[in-house]
Amino acid sequence: MITTKEVKIDKIDNLKSEYIESQLKQMGFDVLRWAITEVNDTFYTLNIAIIE
Repeated sequence: MITTKEVKIDKIDNLKSEYIESQLKQMGFDVLRWAITEVNDTFYTLNIAIIE
């Protein structure tokens, strides 16, 4: 089943998609797509579509 979820990852100065994908993989998600929906001083908030 495909579901969506909102997750937060630590903010870094030199953001690359590889960083986000590695963080999501470390969290154990099988991600179909992701999008940054919010940024603050410490976190990126992402909306992800995952296979459960």
